[in-house]
Amino acid sequence: MAEITASKVKELRDRTGAGMMDCKEALQASEGDLDEAIVFLRKKMGNKLERREGRSAAEGVIATYIAGNVVAIVELNSETDFVARNDDFKALARELAQQVVVNGGDSTEAILAQDSLNAPGTTVQARLQDVFTKLRENIVFKRFERVDAGENGAVSAYVHVPANDKIGVVVELGDVTDATAAQALGKELAMHIAAASPRYLSRADVPAEVVAQESDIAATQAKNDERPEAAIPKIIEGRVKKFYEETVLLEQASVRDPKKSVSQVVKETAPGVTVRRFTRYTVGEGAKPASEE
Repeated sequence: MAEITASKVKELRDRTGAGMMDCKEALQASEGDLDEAIVFLRKKMGNKLERREGRSAAEGVIATYIAGNVVAIVELNSETDFVARNDDFKALARELAQQVVVNGGDSTEAILAQDSLNAPGTTVQARLQDVFTKLRENIVFKRFERVDAGENGAVSAYVHVPANDKIGVVVELGDVTDATAAQALGKELAMHIAAASPRYLSRADVPAEVVAQESDIAATQAKNDERPEAAIPKIIEGRVKKFYEETVLLEQASVRDPKKSVSQVVKETAPGVTVRRFTRYTVGEGAKPASEE
């Protein structure tokens, strides 16, 4: 049997993050072969991963990646904020974003089954398992979006680092003739969206039932306040206008210059450019922290 030296145990521990006794056991089982020992640990830690599947992964990070006129945004989840702050975890999120841009895919499952761009010879799922082996927490590739703006389009992305990478935005622009102006506009819009959190791009995107609900709320409140019947239509109009200004991107006041709407900023910064769409991710949307389970 090969000699299991302290230096070899340390090397395996450095490469995997596994405990000393686990590393020693893996090296003994693999007769000192480091690669086989890593496989041993992955199998062993994989069992732990299965037992952890019921635990909520509500923490994590948002990552983006741009190549030409294609951008991707992904959300990678962990169980704790401690792991979400780990450099290996953040690097994995960026790898996933790059994977999505280069290869595309219809679902997270499809992406995970692909050959990894960053670790040739292994799958993306195996890369997640590698990071799990080191960090020992459930890791979930929750969602992604890939945007290809085409020849006359442009894309921008922004991740809010002060929020520990928990908010990310991608923006697609169309009818671009000046790439430099479009890039400046796209970055400004992405930062605005991160801060202002609009729900819709334009008035046309607001569902009719949502507008009807806001109108009904305004009418009911006006009646409860015993406002004159003749004044109610104006009250409803004002309420709906304010709703648009709060939730519609192009109607919102610009974060940079609150005296101007976003639509005005778009026209001044890059005349002729249109805002096609945006996506804003916040970590943990729709998930409950483990403490609430």
